[in-house]
Amino acid sequence: MKTKKGLSSKPKPAKPKAKKIDPEQERREKVEKICELYSTENATIESCCSEIGISVRTFQNWINNNSELSDKYKKAKEANAKIGKDGIREKAATALERAITGFFVEEEETIERFNAGGVKTSTIRTKRKKYINPSTTAIIFALKNVDPQNWNDQNAVELSGEEQIFKIGEQIIKFK
Repeated sequence: MKTKKGLSSKPKPAKPKAKKIDPEQERREKVEKICELYSTENATIESCCSEIGISVRTFQNWINNNSELSDKYKKAKEANAKIGKDGIREKAATALERAITGFFVEEEETIERFNAGGVKTSTIRTKRKKYINPSTTAIIFALKNVDPQNWNDQNAVELSGEEQIFKIGEQIIKFK
């Protein structure tokens, strides 16, 4: 075989014949990939569809017209919701723990110095650690939720017939 420059080159290997893919099988595979991404990552359905190369509208049409695909999507949606709730729960617990115990943050301050002509002459960067004190509100919240018997400030009022009973903590007051 000759090239444009007149030199011979190796013959090109024959192209493999394209497999005929069943469109329904292709849809099923793409929906399965989208559902797998959606159920294993904290991602949106839009980002999963984009990753596979189809629009959200196409995805919705496919799952609306096929009950098997719709079931796979429902399972993926439940798994995604669980991931989201667990992630939020974990982040909230970590943040509450930090708010209760206090924590250090690193602050960076930058000071730029200029000469009389307005030209920057130097930059000074200082880093320092700052302690954030425990939050009283977070401590109260934690105590009320961990030990409501001793820390809850809700008053229970029971009315029975002519006798009125008020329960404040462990103390019971009766009125006739």
